[in-house]
Amino acid sequence: MTPDHSNFILIFSLATVGMLILAASIILFVVFYQKKMIQEQLKRQQLELEYQQKMMEAALESQENERRRVAGDLHDSIGAMLSTIRVSLITQARRDNADLESINQSKKMLDDTIESVRRISRDLMPSTLEKFGLAHAAKELCERFQSTSTLPIHFHEQGEIPTLDKSRELMAFRILQELLNNAMKHSAASQIQVTFVGENGLTIVVEDDGVGFNAEEHKADKKTGKGLGLFNIENRARLLGANVVFDMAQKKGSLITLTIPYEKV
Repeated sequence: MTPDHSNFILIFSLATVGMLILAASIILFVVFYQKKMIQEQLKRQQLELEYQQKMMEAALESQENERRRVAGDLHDSIGAMLSTIRVSLITQARRDNADLESINQSKKMLDDTIESVRRISRDLMPSTLEKFGLAHAAKELCERFQSTSTLPIHFHEQGEIPTLDKSRELMAFRILQELLNNAMKHSAASQIQVTFVGENGLTIVVEDDGVGFNAEEHKADKKTGKGLGLFNIENRARLLGANVVFDMAQKKGSLITLTIPYEKV
């Protein structure tokens, strides 16, 4: 082998190695760049998700503050005025020439109005929730729903029900309120079961024997009120760090399970 031929092979080998190194460098750069782009995209998505969650939390907090304000106005202002009118009617009824039948009718209407104001005020901001916790408030909610209809609502507790912080209990209460509203309005059920299970956190099960529904179809249908209700339920569950399952395998009725961990995840 001549020296020129040996030099040619050496140069060719070095050129080949150089091209391979260059190609590998380009490939590594492209892989690194794509990985960097994916990381940036994931970071932007995470920031957008956190922003949306903060906006949702702010909107729900504003909503609850407004409910608290309206509930206070109903109880303190309108409720107080109605009670004053009631006392005035009773005073008038004691007069000799008073039309007792008319006054008693007015008193009955006024008593019904006062009770309605109290019920609306409790629905807007349940005092039982703040004083005694979620389980007591849920039981009272079931009793109030049942008192306004002939539909039996059975409330059960299993195990030791954990205590959550007040903001999380309020979100769970609103979810239960929405689920009962939907069941009362749309299920055509003969009874509703609400069960609180205290195991590895808190599980709330709402079951009825009505006509049932397809959660995905309702969420896709913008014209139905259920779709918005289900959307609100899922949003609140997300903020709770909870999992909500609409069991569509039921042969009859509906079964909704909300699982809330001890701590927000």
